[in-house]
Amino acid sequence: MQQPAPNDPSRVGHYRVVALLGSGGMGRVYLGTDPSGFPAAVKVVRAEYAYDPGFRERFARELELAQRVYGNYTPRVLAADTSGQTPWLATEYVMGPSLQDLVQDTGPLPEHAVRFMGRGIAQALERVHATGLVHRDLKPGNVMVSAAGPQVIDFGIARAMGDAQGGEEERIIGTPGYMAPEAVNGEESGPAADVFALGGVLVHALTGSGPFGDGHPSAVLYRIGNLEPDLSGVPASLRGIVAACLEKDPGRRPDAAQVLQALGGPTAPAATAAAWLPPAAAARIDGVAREYENAVRSSSVSGGKGTLGRSLLIAGAAAVALVMVAGVGVWAARDAGLIGSGPGEAAPEPEPESPQRDVCDPSEHIAPEFTEAANEEMTAPNDDEGMFHTGFSNDGEVLAVAGTGGVALWDWREQEELALIETEIAPLKGHPQFSADDCLLAYASDDGAYVYSLESGEVTVFSEGYEVGSVAFTPDNAQLVVGNYDLQVDSGVLVYDLETGELVTTYTDGGRTIVSVAVSPDGGHIAAQDILDTSTIWNTGTGENVASGEDIPNTDTRALSFADEETLVYPDVNGAHSQNVVSDVEQSTSFLAEDLEEGFSMHEHEYSLEADRVYATYLPEDLDPEKGFMKVWEYSTGEELTAEADEGFMWEIAVHPQGEVIIGVPATGNGMWVVDAQEMRILDRFF
Repeated sequence: MQQPAPNDPSRVGHYRVVALLGSGGMGRVYLGTDPSGFPAAVKVVRAEYAYDPGFRERFARELELAQRVYGNYTPRVLAADTSGQTPWLATEYVMGPSLQDLVQDTGPLPEHAVRFMGRGIAQALERVHATGLVHRDLKPGNVMVSAAGPQVIDFGIARAMGDAQGGEEERIIGTPGYMAPEAVNGEESGPAADVFALGGVLVHALTGSGPFGDGHPSAVLYRIGNLEPDLSGVPASLRGIVAACLEKDPGRRPDAAQVLQALGGPTAPAATAAAWLPPAAAARIDGVAREYENAVRSSSVSGGKGTLGRSLLIAGAAAVALVMVAGVGVWAARDAGLIGSGPGEAAPEPEPESPQRDVCDPSEHIAPEFTEAANEEMTAPNDDEGMFHTGFSNDGEVLAVAGTGGVALWDWREQEELALIETEIAPLKGHPQFSADDCLLAYASDDGAYVYSLESGEVTVFSEGYEVGSVAFTPDNAQLVVGNYDLQVDSGVLVYDLETGELVTTYTDGGRTIVSVAVSPDGGHIAAQDILDTSTIWNTGTGENVASGEDIPNTDTRALSFADEETLVYPDVNGAHSQNVVSDVEQSTSFLAEDLEEGFSMHEHEYSLEADRVYATYLPEDLDPEKGFMKVWEYSTGEELTAEADEGFMWEIAVHPQGEVIIGVPATGNGMWVVDAQEMRILDRFF
């Protein structure tokens, strides 16, 4: 849960906006309260989709679906407006985490709790199927857990049984690990596919893992079609019905009503969480209710939008309860949560005001030991054998230059060295990264991820003793994302709390030797690339792997960057691509050197939002910089803007955050060039 942005509405219909729960492919989801104080999860469509008649039809269809499936174990639609200037939909706020988060946070559930939960889900499916619908994406992330019992959510990709297949409907629909074999094979799937998924959900609740294991989606899908499920952790009393649900032949599976009877028959919602959940899980549910009350109370005291600080509720609880109408597809992402509550991690209570600055001036707020070590003239802190790396502060006024001898901070306009952090950095390591508030500076090294407080001089080492490939700060300045490069560590991406130093969560679906990490502007997604040229994107609210790609060159630690919440800019041998990797919106642009000579390939690329440019440098196989060159494209159109006679090749280019200049090392390796980011002409030279 986050503080609403300045441009977020204060009211939607008759609901007062309390907080932002998350954002999805087609809009944003808010926690709202009606005039009586009753809470709701309010979904608001983005303006660009509100003018699409086809989208309005799909949105109205989702509303109709949600109204048809309401029961004790599915959230109720409270209000909606599908024909107004900005369509919106409000449903009951599920006060609890997803089953996926609950199990990851408190451990697998005991048999009696899973039996009760299974009865509730089976009742929901029985009602869904009786109304002529199929859910098609039942999974632990789409089962919310409240004190009263489970709540089955996300009917955004449900369809009516008997609908004609064709067009978009022919695409694979579902989530690897919980898809029925018939769906994996692209065959017609009906209610039996939901029963198969129910069997998988029960196994996950009992063991903490799906019946077909984890790993790359293609490997999981292969196991579903060819191997038997792993039921070793399922109690004998439940193994029979679970095995029946997971039959590969849909004709041999029981229907939802038969599953319900096998589990004990219909059941009423529970009076309290403690009545059916173990103590740790019940405490988690009760804690969410208390944090919700604090959020509403904080909003009431402030007289409008809540003053939430970093966060008050677990990310993804109610946010997941309302997925935007984003169509279908295996890689369709769910609503983004605040990064750092991570899968299954409750957010901390709000803290007293910190004496730390909201924003730092990296040219002034510098520790004395750093300023005293500065050279009289700008000096690259590296030896003759070491390449140095550069990065701009977010205000664009300071350039950090990292080499084997430390990190120097330069006022690049005045050509003055402001500070020097004297430390040893391994060759080819040390790409400097400023936090969003410019108060911290981080770099990757062969013995950990180093984070310096520029004003206090304090240094903290994360993943100490292990080789790190890349680092990135989260947009809220609360966490550090570390790309592991050490085979001794199982996890590829690790997320640390900057205040406590604790490991918050890990992401392991991709490779373990990570060379580049990136965080989306809203913190809802993390992208990582491993040394085997595979890139992976995770939803930080659910922990799910939402997209992946292979054969993507690992050029450097800044190979991946988000253009917006859903669009990733990533490298190609011939240039770069921009693609929506989160929702199923077909949106992509290529920036490729069509006339590239044989033997040449892209060396480095940078994207600039403010300049609306994509820059790429090219080198031959022998890496001779004298033969290198640069190309430039307009990002919004993909049009190449390269001048007939450019200034030549530059190593280690850094693009000013406001798109003003590019600073890099010329092909000779001597000094640095300051180049106009629009016209690509040299403005100045350093030493």
